[in-house]
Amino acid sequence: MKSIITTIAMLAMLATAFTSCKKDRKNEPTPEAPAPPLNEGELITTMKVTLTDTFTNVSATYVFSDLDGAGGNPATFGNSGADSVINITANHVYETTILLLDESKSPIDTVSKAVFSEGVDHLFFFNSIAPTGTPYTTYLAGSMTNIKYLDLDANNRGIGLSTLWTAPSMMMNKSPLTIELKHQPSVKDGSYAPGETDIQVDFKLKVN
Repeated sequence: MKSIITTIAMLAMLATAFTSCKKDRKNEPTPEAPAPPLNEGELITTMKVTLTDTFTNVSATYVFSDLDGAGGNPATFGNSGADSVINITANHVYETTILLLDESKSPIDTVSKAVFSEGVDHLFFFNSIAPTGTPYTTYLAGSMTNIKYLDLDANNRGIGLSTLWTAPSMMMNKSPLTIELKHQPSVKDGSYAPGETDIQVDFKLKVN
């Protein structure tokens, strides 16, 4: 009889311990799933803007470079400050391409490829003006220049790596020309406000 009582007592203790253990596990906090990585902006050290006159087939490339990033050595425009002035001829049509590079890497990373493949999240702006129409077009009032977007993302919205530039009249003065790439994940709709700036370069535009 004593043996049976002892056995029952042991079973009761085990059941209590199991229940207690189960409660402890129940009260343990559920581990949180790790947060997804942020969709960060591209690292870009160099912008090359190439304009090809479709009438003469002559090309000119304007290069902005800031190899050590903000706060280091001053950024440069080609071989001299004059290379920051983009020249076009009135009533000519220019096929314009923008090449973006990360020259801090070896081999050099062509960021333009990533921008194009993620076109639904990227858009170039000229003088911070939201493009309009289909296809996208931007009008620069200061130089009376029309910029027509040629490349499209998966949603049939322009990107701006490839554009057509035309201006009807010569201009005596150089007009401001800011080329800015914005990273607009999940919010790209042609408007300027959303997103973060990947790169912004201030050129001048002269219509001869």
